[in-house]
Amino acid sequence: TGELSAKNAELESRNRDLDQFAYVSSHDLRAPLRGIRNLADWIEEDLGEERIPETTQEHLALLKGRITRMEGLIDGVLQYSRAARRRGQVERVDVAPLAREVLDLLGEGDDDESRVRLDPSLEGVVLDADRTQLQQVLQNLVSNALKHATAESPEVVVSARTAPDRIEICVRDNGPGIDPRFHERIFGIFQTLAPRDEVEGTGIGLAVVRKIAETNGGEVRVESRVGHGAAFYVTWPRSPAPMEAA
Repeated sequence: TGELSAKNAELESRNRDLDQFAYVSSHDLRAPLRGIRNLADWIEEDLGEERIPETTQEHLALLKGRITRMEGLIDGVLQYSRAARRRGQVERVDVAPLAREVLDLLGEGDDDESRVRLDPSLEGVVLDADRTQLQQVLQNLVSNALKHATAESPEVVVSARTAPDRIEICVRDNGPGIDPRFHERIFGIFQTLAPRDEVEGTGIGLAVVRKIAETNGGEVRVESRVGHGAAFYVTWPRSPAPMEAA
């Protein structure tokens, strides 16, 4: 009806305004952060590293770390704001080569030295999807698993199971595990269980994974208990779900 078309047009306009606001805000927030980083670098150059007291060097390193964290938060908010409304071209995606590309992006070669193992079950798994969004989901899950895997001998395994209408990708780590009481909380935006000074992160990655998966007609869940690592499962339809107005 005409009223429904008008409502949809109004909603699309608001979504465009929100996207523009997120983009402009992220740009305006990055500018002062770049200035602060430059000031820290200039202080180091002017004083000379050998003349800076050890405590001051630690403070400067902490400052730069906080700047990097803020930049990550800004990027994450932008990703999250777009996750539910953006879909690129749907194409035939072969999951195994895509997973190998993700490892390359994370600096983890698909070899014996890698901390990530790609299970043979990934081979031959194909579906119709937005390749970029599926890549982002895999990248966020593998990156999250590497952060929390056991430091002495980190081990992450990526595998897949198939059904006629969907696939299920699993990313498993050998980290400390997650108390079932917090299984839902970890998917909330800005939520982290470990102190950020112990495990660097923005608390946005898993929220983006859930948003993208649900937008595409899938879902994400975690199976874990304390002391036994964590396994994140993402289901993804073989054919894309219709986009809904956000």
